[in-house]
Amino acid sequence: MKLSQEDKKFLELYSDSEYDKPSVTVDAVILRMIDKDTNNYRKLPQKKLQVFLLKRKYPPYLNCYSVAGTFIDLNYTLNESMKLCVKNKVGIENYYYEQLYTFGEKQRDPRTRVLSVSYMLLTNMEENLFNGEWFDINIEEKSFKYETYQNGYLKEKDVEITLSNESETLHNVLHVKVEKRDIKQTEEISIVSTDIAFDHIKLIYYALQRLKNKLEYTDIIFNLLPKKFTLTELKNCYEEILGTKLLDANFRRKTAGLVSPLNEFTQDKGHRPSQLFKHNSLNNL
Repeated sequence: MKLSQEDKKFLELYSDSEYDKPSVTVDAVILRMIDKDTNNYRKLPQKKLQVFLLKRKYPPYLNCYSVAGTFIDLNYTLNESMKLCVKNKVGIENYYYEQLYTFGEKQRDPRTRVLSVSYMLLTNMEENLFNGEWFDINIEEKSFKYETYQNGYLKEKDVEITLSNESETLHNVLHVKVEKRDIKQTEEISIVSTDIAFDHIKLIYYALQRLKNKLEYTDIIFNLLPKKFTLTELKNCYEEILGTKLLDANFRRKTAGLVSPLNEFTQDKGHRPSQLFKHNSLNNL
């Protein structure tokens, strides 16, 4: 729609000086799935979900880890700002991405009021990133509380998220409160303790929940796998993200129509060769 003459006259006199202006960042939670070797050469490697973190070079939170992020450039869109950020800061260009959530709590950044537009990025072992480190993700739920109402319920739990590699272990605890009354449901996530800068553990938690929830109705998991994979590898990826073992029948239901067999087999030593499969895009089904 074109601006009217009245609109143009209004804009000539318009000033935004009477409004407060928060800063805005884009922040990227970068995830991948890797093979963790076992001590038994006859046993297949186990899948492990990892997140990529950078150590901050400037205050606030000097030398603390955070996800990749930057203040936006008003000359670029949010997506463009995010892509430039991860390309320049960690050197990644090939990935799946989607916008997660906008975080805007008053005290989330000690410098000033900062809104964070967060993203989830999925990549695989073939991509080499720099300026940071990969951390294994381990999640444990504790202190579960459940209360029913006449018209709903209240659920509360503490979620321990431990991020670790060979040199660092980062401990984090979130309190998650979900309340439903009639048709209205609200969720509050607060940080009990964290070893990560700002509120970035909440960004990571949101990304993990988004990934887990989308397994049921999308083919998002294949962004974490190589182009050729075994059914065991695929099943292990599902189980790692869901945090539970899958019955074979449930696994077949989830992957029905999503994979096709190849006339190729693994050449691993120590166990039988397994047939390789490829992903069938939902767009081609």
